[in-house]
Amino acid sequence: MSFEANDDSYPGQAVAYIVATWGSQSFVSSGVLVGRNDVLTASHSIYDATLGGLADEVKIYFSFDPDDSNPTFYMPAYYNYYTDFDPDNDGLIYSGDNRAFTLGGAERDIALLSLSEAAGDTYGWFGINYSFTGGDVSVLGFPGRYGNNLTFDSGYAYKDVVDNYVDTSFLEINSGNSGGPIFTGSGNDVSVVGIVSTSAAAASVAGHESWLTSNIASNDVYIETTTTTTTTTPVVTTVEDAIYRFYNTDTGTHFYTASSNERDTIIAASGSMNYEGIAFKSASSTANLSDLVSVYRLYNTATGTHLYTTSEDERANLTNNSPDFNYEGIAYNAYASDNGSNAALYRFFNGTTGTHFYTASEAEKTELQTVGLLTYEGIAYYIDTA
Repeated sequence: MSFEANDDSYPGQAVAYIVATWGSQSFVSSGVLVGRNDVLTASHSIYDATLGGLADEVKIYFSFDPDDSNPTFYMPAYYNYYTDFDPDNDGLIYSGDNRAFTLGGAERDIALLSLSEAAGDTYGWFGINYSFTGGDVSVLGFPGRYGNNLTFDSGYAYKDVVDNYVDTSFLEINSGNSGGPIFTGSGNDVSVVGIVSTSAAAASVAGHESWLTSNIASNDVYIETTTTTTTTTPVVTTVEDAIYRFYNTDTGTHFYTASSNERDTIIAASGSMNYEGIAFKSASSTANLSDLVSVYRLYNTATGTHLYTTSEDERANLTNNSPDFNYEGIAYNAYASDNGSNAALYRFFNGTTGTHFYTASEAEKTELQTVGLLTYEGIAYYIDTA
């Protein structure tokens, strides 16, 4: 049986009331803090292809009471979300695609909103339980049926044995609950197992563990501070054939360089590029030249990011036919093929941001392919591990 919950104490105060606006139209949904500046909600709460895509404005309220005047709100600094949870855009989201290794419908209806303020320090946050298979759960959200008051219900739920969704048919879910948490536990020990998508299904967090974990761990860079801070100079080690990696807080992407001079210049500038250390190594300087390929670096002025490719055709096509790309020369050398001791560097494309992601991790590559948030483009080239 549903009843009004306390929005002024934990865990209720950590549940989000979200208002997304497209032009003159606004829609209400729910969400939940799962970190200092991390809000989980449904992708369909912030993205609607029929309204033009991502919402023009998203306001997030915590400890929300519809009777309060001028409540404090937060706005996302960055969005991670899916766009294909409703492929035919008919407004009907099916629970899953009945396939164990792919995601469809409600399985993909989840989004992570990164805030520029550490709201979790004020309101607290829920844990995340990636191993839930079934049991007693609760739901919190702001359904319109109950005047957009924070509303609680509890019951039994289970994760589908094939698809990546939690069956919520035993819970009362109404319009406005979308994006809210399905969670286990009570009191100060609660953990999210799913995010409400429809009246019968919630996206299970289990199938999104890889990208959620990595983004929640790295997105504190979006937190702005108005206090005086002491800048710590990173420990920098120069290693032969090393490729140094930076995280660009403006674009949410990585930058790679083989130049220790460029590395030191970027560090000294103390801008939006955070030094993360050695990512991997280029081909050995003592390797046979016939085994090597040049890695070309191009700068995309539209996204503020770099593309790395060994393809002469891709470099020429982008340089000659895409005014957004500026060719910056050879970044370093890589191996053309697997020699038994090197590692493949895999390339993914983020269709939402128009940027690329590179990884040498087999586990991360497999997880990203399963989740489907990024498009796998194949092996970019081969490198030595750091």
